Amino acid sequence: MNIVRAILRKSREPLVAGKLLIFLLLAGLALLFIEVRFEHQAVLGRRWQAWLPLGYCAFLFLMGPVSLALWNRGGRRLLLICFSVAPLIGTLGFWFHSKGDPWRSVCTVMKVVCMQPGRIPLGVDGPPALAPLALVGLGLMGVVICSANLGNGADAK
Repeated sequence: MNIVRAILRKSREPLVAGKLLIFLLLAGLALLFIEVRFEHQAVLGRRWQAWLPLGYCAFLFLMGPVSLALWNRGGRRLLLICFSVAPLIGTLGFWFHSKGDPWRSVCTVMKVVCMQPGRIPLGVDGPPALAPLALVGLGLMGVVICSANLGNGADAK
């Protein structure tokens, strides 16, 4: 319990808070990596596109600890660049999951959302169209966290 109190006390400092948020974001990406690896199991041998989110997350797992260690010496900027790629990967995934017709996929999702719970919709198959947008959201959160107060000279050390 003392460890939790110490972390909460230290997290009031902007530097510690930023690093803590990035750590939590990287942990969220780790869970997303595991889920994507599970869900993409059947298509990894057939479609190169299935490897995009896995490769991106693996790269971020390598860059994350290094960037956190070098936070004030360019690490935050490096993570900003890395997180800036996530919306692109997520948007590509959305395109691939929607089979090149995002509008139709969103309409199908909304139709199912508006159905009575418990009904099984006919003709709804394929990958979850909106799932890759989770990577967009996580990446944008990382961009916001890493770009906060970049002009204050913290990276100049």
